[in-house]
Amino acid sequence: MSLLTSLLRMRAAHTGNALPTSQLRHLHLSDQPLMLLALKQTGPAARPLAAMVGNDPYRPQLLVAPPSGSTAPMLAALADTVIAHITNCQRYSEHLPARNNRPPLQRYTDAPQILVPNPQTVHHLKVLGDDLRFRSVDREDADSQSIQCLGHWLTYLSDRADLPGSAALIPLTRFLGMHWATGQSPLEDDDLATLLAWIDPPRHTASGRDAALKAEDSAPRRLAGPATDPAFDNDHLAPLFNAHARARAQGRDQSRPLAELERLLAAYMQPTWDLMWHAYALLQALPEAKGSTRRWDHERTAFTKECIYLAQDGRPRPARDQAVAAAVRLTVMEHAAAAFAAERAADDPFVRAELRTTGAAFGGTVTAVDSQHTLRGPTGRPQWRPRLTVSTTDQLRMEPGQLLACHAYRRAGYKICEITFSDGDTLVELEITAGMGHADRPNYDVLPEAGAFLVFTVAPDPYRMPELPSRDQTPWTHGGPPADHPDHSNEDEDKGEGEEEQ
Repeated sequence: MSLLTSLLRMRAAHTGNALPTSQLRHLHLSDQPLMLLALKQTGPAARPLAAMVGNDPYRPQLLVAPPSGSTAPMLAALADTVIAHITNCQRYSEHLPARNNRPPLQRYTDAPQILVPNPQTVHHLKVLGDDLRFRSVDREDADSQSIQCLGHWLTYLSDRADLPGSAALIPLTRFLGMHWATGQSPLEDDDLATLLAWIDPPRHTASGRDAALKAEDSAPRRLAGPATDPAFDNDHLAPLFNAHARARAQGRDQSRPLAELERLLAAYMQPTWDLMWHAYALLQALPEAKGSTRRWDHERTAFTKECIYLAQDGRPRPARDQAVAAAVRLTVMEHAAAAFAAERAADDPFVRAELRTTGAAFGGTVTAVDSQHTLRGPTGRPQWRPRLTVSTTDQLRMEPGQLLACHAYRRAGYKICEITFSDGDTLVELEITAGMGHADRPNYDVLPEAGAFLVFTVAPDPYRMPELPSRDQTPWTHGGPPADHPDHSNEDEDKGEGEEEQ
C-alpha cells in the first residue's frame, strides 16, 4: 500500500466516507453484462447450491440444485444461460488484415463479460470449471454436452480473470476498490454491502461508516456467496435439507421442500443481486479511460481465438500446465501487469500522483530544450536525439539510463542521461529516444515548450517472449521427455546406493 493510498484511507476513516482514488474507469463495461451470483453447499468445494443469473436487473433467473442427488438439471440451465450470452457475442465480426508476423483474422465485435460480487466467486467458478470440463459426454444427451461446454468457458473466463486489465470476468469488490478508498481494511472491502455503504451511503444515514455498520448487522440476512453464512446454514438451510432427505428416504414427494428452498434462497439472494447492479451503475457513471478500449480489443481477440480453438480442437484444457506452458503464462501475466500499470498512469492523474509518492514517477518543469542535439549511429549517420532538462522537487529513486514515458507525449520515449542534485531542485537531463522521427524528417511535435510541467513515469520493458525449450527438450522433472522415453532414474539411484555401500 502506497503512502497516498494510506493517507486516503486515513482521511476516509476520519470523515466517514470513501474517497475517490481514480478519475477514470480503467476497465471496459459492457452495456449488457451477465450478472452471476453463485452459492455452494458447505462441504464439497464444487457442488453448487444456487445461482442467480441474468442481464436484466428486474428479472433475474434463479437456479437451485437439490440438497442431494444430481445437479445436472441446474447446471444445464446455467450452461444454457451462459452459452446464450457467449453466442450473442458471436453475431458480428470484423476483418483484421495481416500485420507484421500476425496472420489476418476475422474478429468478433464483442466479447462476453460476466460480473460477480467478489474474488471468492471467481475461485469457485474456476473450481467448478475444472470439475465440469472433464466430465464424460453422452452424445445423445444435449445436457451433458452443454455442461462440459460450460466447464470449458468457466475455465477460460477464470484464467482471463488472472490477467491484470482483463474485463472478461470481473469481481465487483476489486473493481470498486480500484476507484475508491474506504476507512475499513482491505479484507473488509471484499464485502460488497459494506463497501458500497462507504462509497454511496443511503440518504438517511449520517456517513458511510454508519451505513457500513448497519450493513454488517444485516450480514446473516443476505448472501454474497459463494459460501453461505454458518448461522444461515444452521437456522434455515439445515431444516429444509433434513426435510428433503426424509422425503427422499421415505419415497415421498420432494417438491414441497424444494419449493420452500427456492423461496428462501430467492429472498436471501435478492439484496445482493440489487447491490451488484448498484455497483454496476456507479462504475458505469465513471468516464472510461482511453487505454480500456485497447485492452477490450485484446479481449475480443482472445475470445475469437478461444472460439476457433473450441471449434477446431475442443479438447479440455489440461488440469495442470506443463513447464513451458506455465512459463509462457507467467510471462504473459507479468507483461499484462506492467502494461496495465503504464496505461493507467498515462490516462489518470490520480495514478500518476500515487506513483510520485513511491518514486516510480516524478514531475517537474521543463527549463531547457536542446532541439539540435544529434548522435552518430552505428553506420555513422547522424541521429536526431533532442534533449531537455527538467527541474523537479520530487525525491528521485532512479538512475541514469532509466527509460521513461510521459502522459503528454505518449508516442515518445525518454532516457535519463544525467541527474544533478542540489539543495533545492534536482535537474534531470532527458534524451528523447523514440517518436521523434529521423534527422531528415524530424517530428517536432514531441518537443515540449520551456516552462511546461510534465510527469514522467517508468516505462515498461518491451514485451519479448523468452526462448523456451520444446517439450522434447524439457527435463523429465518438468514434464518431459516424451512418455515413451525410458526412465533410468531408479538405476542411477541404485548405482549411487551401491557405491556408498562399497
